[in-house]
This record gives sequence, structure tokens and C-alpha cells, in this order.
Amino acid sequence: MVAGWAFNPVTTDLYNFMQGDPRMDATILNVKVLKQQNKADYSPAYMDSGYFLNKYMPTKDEVTTLPGASELNYRQNYIYIRLADTYLMEAEALNGTGSRAQALLDAVRDRVGLASIPVSMQAIKDERRRELAGEGHRWFDLVRWGDAPAKLGSRGFVAGKNEILPIPYTELTGTILKQNPNY
Repeated sequence: MVAGWAFNPVTTDLYNFMQGDPRMDATILNVKVLKQQNKADYSPAYMDSGYFLNKYMPTKDEVTTLPGASELNYRQNYIYIRLADTYLMEAEALNGTGSRAQALLDAVRDRVGLASIPVSMQAIKDERRRELAGEGHRWFDLVRWGDAPAKLGSRGFVAGKNEILPIPYTELTGTILKQNPNY
């Protein structure tokens, strides 16, 4: 089997954060353990942590039943928005306070058999990280909350610059548009 390109690696930080959560096995595949048990083999790639995003990993049946190169051709059920995402967005919009925000947080946690915890912005942030891990929301969440400089600074995030993207040069040419700050 072809090893792949190691896009979107699961960090050790996320792996540790997910410990004890019932969504862990559906979210993260610990290949290090499988390799130790001789159940899997892989070649470490760029930024390897030994953890892979299990949500989007093709199953053996998917790979073997589709035509074409198996390492490139498997089904992907991309979900644009989920009910849990809308619940957590509404709870956040309510500033993580009140009975409605509590009910929304509880609904997300109850779905996976987790007990209620007091609603707060931190509880909502943590729940979004666990529930939506690997689904492309984290960067936007961190920027919206103002947490990106602290969480992503070591990866090159610059406050006052990276919250927005540069305007492409071709869009600036011959117009009165001005480039976004710090680009």
C-alpha cells in the first residue's frame, strides 16, 4: 500500500486533549500502537506524530471495491455543516451563558454519552475542538476567539496580519483597492 502524503497530521496536543473522550477512536487512529502490535506498518512522513485522522481514513472495503488507483480513489463524504456545529455556534453567540446555551452544549455532549458540564465560553471552545476535530474549523475558531496568536504564534501566525488574507496582486492592479495591512 502506498504511504500517502501526510497531510493534516494529528498533533500530540490534540491526541492528549482527546484522552477519555468517547469520540477519540472515531477521530484519531493511533498507528504507533498498531505498529507495535504488528497490525499495521507505515513510513513516517513530514511532521509525523504517529496519529492519523480516523474520520476520513478509508476502510479496507472502500479501497478494494472502487476502480482505479486504490491510494487515490476512495469515497469521501464531506460534511459542510453539522447539527453539533450549529448548536455550538449558537451557544457561542449566546456568549456561553444562560439556559439555552446550556441546553445546546448538553445536546452535543449527550449524543456521545457525556454528562452535562456548566456552560461557559471555555466549555464551548473545548467542545468544538473535540467534536469538530479535523473538520477544518479550528483555525477559524481560534481567529474568531482571538486565541490564534497564542496558539499559532509558534507556527508563524502574526497578530494583525494573518486574521485576513492578502488581496491577490491581480485584483489590485488598475484599481483603487489597497492591500490588506502587513502584506
